[in-house]
Amino acid sequence: MGMNWSKPLAIATLMATLAAVPVRAETLPDTIRFGAFGQGYGQPFGVALLAIAHVKGFIADEFKDTPVKLEWSYLTGTGPAINEAIANGQLDFAQYGGLPNIIGRANGLPTRILMSYGQTTIVGAARTGLPIDSIKDLKGHKVAFQKGTILHWAFLKALEANGLSAKDVTIVDLKTADQLAALAAGSIDASIGTSSLFPLRDQGVVKIFYTSRDAGPKAVGFGGILVSDQFQSKYPETTQRVVRGLVRADEWLSHEENREEALQIWTKSGTPYAALKEEFAGLSLKESFNPLIDDFLIEQYRDATQFSKDEKLIRRDIDLQQWFEPKYLNAALKSLGLEHYWPHRTADGAAIN
Repeated sequence: MGMNWSKPLAIATLMATLAAVPVRAETLPDTIRFGAFGQGYGQPFGVALLAIAHVKGFIADEFKDTPVKLEWSYLTGTGPAINEAIANGQLDFAQYGGLPNIIGRANGLPTRILMSYGQTTIVGAARTGLPIDSIKDLKGHKVAFQKGTILHWAFLKALEANGLSAKDVTIVDLKTADQLAALAAGSIDASIGTSSLFPLRDQGVVKIFYTSRDAGPKAVGFGGILVSDQFQSKYPETTQRVVRGLVRADEWLSHEENREEALQIWTKSGTPYAALKEEFAGLSLKESFNPLIDDFLIEQYRDATQFSKDEKLIRRDIDLQQWFEPKYLNAALKSLGLEHYWPHRTADGAAIN
């Protein structure tokens, strides 16, 4: 009895046909929507890494031969407003602080952390004439910051490090612009913010009594550039292009000869040039904007997540291993020859290569 070759032959023919069909490229989205924290001035520009990628066109360059449109939003409501925008399906990528990242994730927001956006120097300012010269002196005073932001985390951590808790102060929940007005009007005693407080100091309204730069690397504000899980699942190639553009922006920012241009770009947010220059004086921009998902960034998120549970800011656990998605960053670093450009850091922030 002869063998029936029809089935193997059919399989072989099918395999040959499939091999001859080119793999279809991903269908690109019509629009990619980016969001980031504004500085409270309501300007269509921001600061940190995303602002550089935006203004210098690094991400746009990755889509230069396509009809893809890029939309940029810089929200005055910072982290909480960004979480709301992601929840409402209004953003695909977002740059914002670690605490609102964590609060959003703990409340079920489907995001993935792609990379660090860098560091934010936290500043404490008190009205001139008040006996407030340190964090410990805040006991019994009215202190303003916006709840649910990285400033919230930084302030509570600073209180803890100085033997105090939120019960020892009166917390006033205000956005950045409102904090500045309240300080000038004398309706609050102190504010926890960023370099936006420096102009009030220069006007004699406040004195700076605290900066996270003096408290070590783990006290400095941190956060990530996140993507909605739905977007990266549907558009992995597009996500890769975006991350490649961000890494190119980060590499540009790392060069000292670009410092002045970077500061000028960040002034578009409404933050005065003098304040930005002071914030980054003496700091290496390459170190400050290290994008790596390394032991240091992971420990920052782990610490802030546990702290948020202890402070009852969140109620659910977060699986950090599932939340971080380093494959896009690793691929971008490899394609650009930058695999060893930024040093990996230990959990305490020390460079290890």
